Amino acid sequence: MVSTSVSFSEGPLFRQLLSFALPLMAVNLLQYVYQAVDMVVVGQVVGDVGLVSISNATNAAFLVNAFVIGLTAGGGVVVARAVGARDALARRRAYAATLAVALLASAAIAAAGMLLARPAFTANAVPAAALDDAVAYTVVMCCGAVGPFLMNAAAAFLKAQGDAWTPLVLVGAAAFVNVALDLVLVGPAGLGVVGAAFATVSAQGLAAVLALAFVWRRYPEVRPFGRGGAAPGQGRGRDGALEDGRCQGRDGAPLGRAGRRSSGLGAGVLAVLRVGVPSAVQMAVVNLSYALVTGLLNRYGTDVAAAAGVGLQISTIAGLPCWAIGQAITTAAAQNAGAGELRRARDVVRLGAVLNIGVTLSIQVLIQLLAPAIVALYGLTEPATLDVAVLYLRITCSVNGLFYAAMYSFDSFALGAGSPRLVLANSLIDAFAVRFGLAFLLSGVLGAGYVGIFVAQAASPVIPAIIGGAYVRHWSRSRGVGRARAARAGAVGERAAR
Repeated sequence: MVSTSVSFSEGPLFRQLLSFALPLMAVNLLQYVYQAVDMVVVGQVVGDVGLVSISNATNAAFLVNAFVIGLTAGGGVVVARAVGARDALARRRAYAATLAVALLASAAIAAAGMLLARPAFTANAVPAAALDDAVAYTVVMCCGAVGPFLMNAAAAFLKAQGDAWTPLVLVGAAAFVNVALDLVLVGPAGLGVVGAAFATVSAQGLAAVLALAFVWRRYPEVRPFGRGGAAPGQGRGRDGALEDGRCQGRDGAPLGRAGRRSSGLGAGVLAVLRVGVPSAVQMAVVNLSYALVTGLLNRYGTDVAAAAGVGLQISTIAGLPCWAIGQAITTAAAQNAGAGELRRARDVVRLGAVLNIGVTLSIQVLIQLLAPAIVALYGLTEPATLDVAVLYLRITCSVNGLFYAAMYSFDSFALGAGSPRLVLANSLIDAFAVRFGLAFLLSGVLGAGYVGIFVAQAASPVIPAIIGGAYVRHWSRSRGVGRARAARAGAVGERAAR
């Protein structure tokens, strides 16, 4: 298997961002194809009740996946800073710490799923006919969370090296297995909704084994509990600067008052958690808000719940390219921060936001043109249900997508630049203050019904996009990035005048 790594601290940025984001788009698509295929197969084989079960369970699965991706992203940021600083020892410690965090978190997710699945779905007004299958699907997914945790930990390490192609190959193999098992377990084997969960867990477990084996073979210098030290040809470069201006040590952790660096696995875990926990909570909060909104929609009956579940699935898939570009922005910003290239880090978010808005606009136009045909693929049979699903897409996949692309680009930069708490604050505004809070107000107090819920979802990224843009401007000014560029331009002009 051949890997192609990208160093974002040198070379043409826009081309690097695009070449790195393209395979990530495919990776994200394949990862969420797991749930999409589950919904399509269950909708065709089991029917509308099965579709309601899996649409509610999928919200829980998205919540778990979001937590997985967010937590392991912390490891990716710490590794990317070490790559930018050319610090091989810090890179090894960060990878070992990411694996340790992944194992501990997967155990916690399994326990939470078994204890909380049924009470949570009952509180969220899941219809009685769909409750047992929703619970069973969620329990299986949570108990199998070790697969996606380890797979994403290895993938985060690879992406931090600038290698986005290897994760694509690995996840592609797993997606093929998932589709094959879905077709066998849901229908012929008679397992129904829970069969789709077993198919997904098995496929993700395979991806984890392949990813870990590849890292073990390709990067022997980062094998956990190994000898450590720099790989041949690698020395230690400059230390990067964290968001608060403190010096970054070789393990990615800030230096203490006495200037001592922390070392060992414990310090690495803390460095990963420092970024990963806010990122994981941010992603979990957003997906939790979708689950709460689904609870509001459940109260309008099975037809509306099924239609909204399909609409959410489609709009989620439509957002995958935006997330991929955001991941590219995070990796590029972290590498440049580790290398001390602050002006180049600022250019990353500018170019990335332009790319993200352009790609998102194209996708939104396609959805508006093809909405009825896309919805029909999910097996909805009632005309009224089809109409509600199309309306969902008309409202939630429109101009608001441009604000979403801007918000995600700015938040991704903040994560890579070392300000995960800004990302968390923005997600709370997006998820609870607007998406759920406004949905509750419009649908209940003001009597707009489920249409009001759709409108609230569309409005959710506007305020966070404005806050994110203000943060990028403040970050640039506080580090003198703009002033440095102006000084260089003045020096060039002075030399030209001479």
